[in-house]
Amino acid sequence: MNPLYVISLRQLTGRPRLIIIGLLAVVPVLMGVAVSLNDGQSSDDLDETLIALLFGAAVLPIIALTVSTAALGNDLEDRTLSNLTLTPIARWGIILPKLAAAVTIAAPPVLISAVVSVSLAYDGDSQAIASVVIGMVLAILAYSAVFLWLGLATGRALGYGLMYIFLWEFLFTGFVSGVRFLSIRAYMIGVIRGVDDERFAEDANQVISLPVSLIVLAAIIVIFTALAIRRLRTMDVP
Repeated sequence: MNPLYVISLRQLTGRPRLIIIGLLAVVPVLMGVAVSLNDGQSSDDLDETLIALLFGAAVLPIIALTVSTAALGNDLEDRTLSNLTLTPIARWGIILPKLAAAVTIAAPPVLISAVVSVSLAYDGDSQAIASVVIGMVLAILAYSAVFLWLGLATGRALGYGLMYIFLWEFLFTGFVSGVRFLSIRAYMIGVIRGVDDERFAEDANQVISLPVSLIVLAAIIVIFTALAIRRLRTMDVP
C-alpha cells in the first residue's frame, strides 16, 4: 500500500472532522425515518428533498469539501508539503494518493447514509438504492477532485468551497434551471435518474441524460486532478 496514502488517511481522521462528518451523515437517515413513518409525501417531493437538496446540495459536497481541502491544505499549513515536493516522487504520485485518501474517508459515511435513508424512504427498493449509490460515488469523486485542487489554489479553500456549495449548487442551480449544466449535482441526479428511470422518472427535457452525465463527471474528475498536479508542479511551495 502506498505509504503516502496511509499517512494521508491518518491525517484526515482527526476526531473533530470525523464528528462533523458523522453528524452530517445522520441527517438524511433521520429524514428517511420520518418519511417511512409518514406516507403522505409524494415521490417527486421526496426525490427533490432527499436526493437533490439534502444529499446533492448539502451533505455530500460539504463532506467532500471538509476532507478534500484538508488533504493537501493541512500539509501547506504545517509546511510539510515542501518536504514531499523535495522527495523523488512525481507530482502525480503525491496528488493521486491524496485524492484516494480523501475519497476513502468521504465516501463510506455518505454511502452508508444514502443506503439507509433511501432504504427507509423507498421501502428497500434495490434498484433505487443502486442508482443512488452509483450517482453519489461519481459525485464524490468529482467534488473531491475539485476541492483537492481548490485546497492547493488558495489558503481559503474551505470558505470559498462553502460559498460555492450554498450559493451555486444550492441556490442558483436549485432554482434557476438554465444553469444546471454547470452543476455537479445536476449530473449526479442525471446518473441516478438514468440508472433508475422508473423510480426517479422526470420530464426528459428537464434532466440531463445518463451518457452525458457520465461523460461530464468523468471529465471533471480527470480535468481537476490534472489541474491539481499542474498546480503542485508550478506553485512555490513554502
